[in-house]
Amino acid sequence: MPDVVVTGAEGDGGPGPAESAHAAAVAEGATAVQAQQATEAAEEAKAAASVALAAAEASIETAAGTEGATETAAAAAEQATVSAEMVHQALLAQTAAITALTEELKASRQAAKPPSEPKPPKAGPDSEPGPGHWYYGG
Repeated sequence: MPDVVVTGAEGDGGPGPAESAHAAAVAEGATAVQAQQATEAAEEAKAAASVALAAAEASIETAAGTEGATETAAAAAEQATVSAEMVHQALLAQTAAITALTEELKASRQAAKPPSEPKPPKAGPDSEPGPGHWYYGG
C-alpha cells in the first residue's frame, strides 16, 4: 500500500485545521485498511499453518506405517530365504535317494539275469553259407 502524503499550505506555510483534519482522517482510514489486511493475512497464515500441521501428522503416520511394513517385509524375506534353502536341501536329498535306488535296481537286474551263452562267431565273407541258407533252399 502506498504511503499517504498530504500537502497543502495555509497562511504561514503550514496546513490549516481543515486540511490537518482531512489528513488525519485519510491516515486513519489507511490505518484501518492496513489493519484489516493484516487481520486477513493473519487468518490466512493460521489456516495455512493448520493445513501444514495436518500434512505433517499424516506424513508421520505414513512413515510409521512404512517402517512397520518394511520390518514385516524384511522378516518375510528372511523366512523365505530359509524356506528356499530347506527346499534346496530336500531336493538334493531326494536326488541322492533316486540315484541310489537306480543303482540298486541296476544291480538287482544284473543279479537276476541268467548267464548268457556265448554266441558262435559270425562267418566272414569268404566262408560258405551253412545249411538252411535261403539261396540254397535249405
